[in-house]
Amino acid sequence: MTTIRRFCCEDLLRFNALNLDHLTETFNMTFYLTYLARWPDFFHVAEGPGNRIMGYIMGKVEGQGESWHGHVTAVTVAPEYRRQQLAKKLMNLLETISEKTYNAFFVDLFVRASNLPAIKMYEKLGYTIYRRVLRYYSGEEDAFDMRKALPRDVDKKSVVPLEEPVLPEELEYD
Repeated sequence: MTTIRRFCCEDLLRFNALNLDHLTETFNMTFYLTYLARWPDFFHVAEGPGNRIMGYIMGKVEGQGESWHGHVTAVTVAPEYRRQQLAKKLMNLLETISEKTYNAFFVDLFVRASNLPAIKMYEKLGYTIYRRVLRYYSGEEDAFDMRKALPRDVDKKSVVPLEEPVLPEELEYD
């Protein structure tokens, strides 16, 4: 049985094995603590039998006006628990919080352009590629900024793709 609950400080000492996956972005402890303090609604862990961490999601809410949105900073599932819809459940939770609690227009995320399994999964969840971000990952690999409109964006303006790629310094962060 899987339990999805809010991430807590103790989990920071237990989730290292998940972050060893080469497709998972790993951050420093201060980064995780900042998210835990500022956006606790967006930080959840999936826990299995024996209190084993199966996956987690962390995000935030940001932007202004029609750019007000939920953002998926990281979502990862341990290899042995993949293909069981766990990432889908975590993503749905973040989308619901973005919509119901924060009245966001859309949810976005960045994914490595080479990570085809993740891109396909996000597309199945209703995300589309909004734009390409050149050299987003370590100044070397491009990312796709993928978005999913929420009900507040009635005309789906937030997901109309941009034709030209952007550089990381051109991204708006709030």
